[in-house]
Amino acid sequence: MYIYEAGCLTHYHRNNEMNKAIEWRNKLDKWANNNNVETYNPAKTFLKEVNHTYDPRACVDQNEYYLSRCDIMIVNLDDIDFSPGSIYELVRFKDMRKPVIAFGTKHWSPHINSCISNHCEDGIEGVIELLINMFDQGNLYSIKQNKTKKERNKTHEK
Repeated sequence: MYIYEAGCLTHYHRNNEMNKAIEWRNKLDKWANNNNVETYNPAKTFLKEVNHTYDPRACVDQNEYYLSRCDIMIVNLDDIDFSPGSIYELVRFKDMRKPVIAFGTKHWSPHINSCISNHCEDGIEGVIELLINMFDQGNLYSIKQNKTKKERNKTHEK
């Protein structure tokens, strides 16, 4: 599984609120790393990119490159109205008929909502639960196996 992480970056950067863009991505990346899942996290390179004078079309080309490769999109809807890039990514991903899982403030627009496969009310934790239950059956099995092994080890220690 390869996850595309979408959500507001530039607006948060301009308002010295990058923690809002980074914290949820870090939680998702940690889970993904522990479960052999790849992520495209644009926040990792954002500060390097924003300090260069690249042609703006390169940003769209970068989006297209990763949108075409990823299987699932996770989008944080908080402040999405300030993120035209995220709206573009959301619409393009849905055009590709790939699942979009959202969390954060539910959007008022039926156009945005029509792009979303599922809105998780429980934040990024709810997203991770949905990923395990719906899209990552193999890793769910390995998680259960690890629990079983830990339980067996506890029994043998007694």
